Amino acid sequence: MSLSFKHRLWILLALAAVMAATRMSHFGTSALLPDASLAVFLLAGVMGLSVGCLGLLMAAAFGIDVVSAQTSVEAGWCLTPAYFGLIPTYAILWGAGRWLVRRHGDFPALLSAGIALAAVAAAFVVSNAFWFALSNTVSTMSPADYGLAVAKHFPPYLGSAALYLVPVWLAYRLTHSRYAATH
Repeated sequence: MSLSFKHRLWILLALAAVMAATRMSHFGTSALLPDASLAVFLLAGVMGLSVGCLGLLMAAAFGIDVVSAQTSVEAGWCLTPAYFGLIPTYAILWGAGRWLVRRHGDFPALLSAGIALAAVAAAFVVSNAFWFALSNTVSTMSPADYGLAVAKHFPPYLGSAALYLVPVWLAYRLTHSRYAATH
């Protein structure tokens, strides 16, 4: 997907805005949408945003979290050395999006869903492995106990990403099929 600098900039700003608007709650509440960050990083890859844009989105995520930590105990609790695990976590998602668009620009449904699921699962494992290794908050747990304790969070982690990815994919398919029918 070849986009002009202006289009890439608008996409970057839109993705950062969505992340800023939703990053207050991992899984959502009755008043807050769930965090869109997983979908944002995957979509950044799909949209062909560069490694530099990936870095800017990571910096935006960090900035949002630092600001949130000033008012939210939960956000401040996450700012440990394990936070650096978000770098490979988000890079996995971005890389999966880049791979998908380079190999399959038409985004077939089953492949798109499979790649998204695999990327989100890998992101879940990586972020939780960093948390286990570096956060010092679960140091009394064995790896097996920790794995069992966090496994219950995978369905909402996946669901939060799907909440944003499915409508975007459907909108893409709808606009793509309409464009193809008229040209």
